Amino acid sequence: MHRNLLAAGLALGLAALAPRAGAAQTPAPRDTARAPIVPPAVVPPPVARADSARRITPKGAFVRSLVFPGWGQSAIGSPGRGAVYFALEAGSVWMTLKSRQKLHYARQRARWEAEQATTTSDVEVDNPLVGSRQNQVEDWLTLSGFLLLFNAADAFVAAHLADFDQHVGAAPGPRGGVQLQGSVPVGKRP
Repeated sequence: MHRNLLAAGLALGLAALAPRAGAAQTPAPRDTARAPIVPPAVVPPPVARADSARRITPKGAFVRSLVFPGWGQSAIGSPGRGAVYFALEAGSVWMTLKSRQKLHYARQRARWEAEQATTTSDVEVDNPLVGSRQNQVEDWLTLSGFLLLFNAADAFVAAHLADFDQHVGAAPGPRGGVQLQGSVPVGKRP
């Protein structure tokens, strides 16, 4: 009996919350033949925001690339180059972590072998696998650091050259070679 009353009360409560039958219908549009003619609004041209017109300083690009690899390149307008640096740095950091994990497993195995051995010599130091894994971790850490500094230096140089006019070009030569062309502007800039 109580279940029936509870179910009926729940059904009435949900019915009260449901939208009315006419609420789901959209009203018919007004007759456009009688609508007044309104001239199209004049839209002003888009104005560049103040922060997008600002040029990134070389120091700012350098620091951005140290904080997050590729950010400096993206900030100066080279997102593809920034993505390459980010992918290289992410890959080297990933390999550093994997090498550290393998070093941990090699040390565990060396300790286990030392416990199983009957001699008292330090097996972990003599184990060539542990030494090899340590060298791999050092190599990947060195590569990660190098890539990070190279990335930041590239962002620094690219920020310096961002507003540099390009007066050097390459064109196919008359006999299939490459012909380099350059021009030097003389006089004042407008």
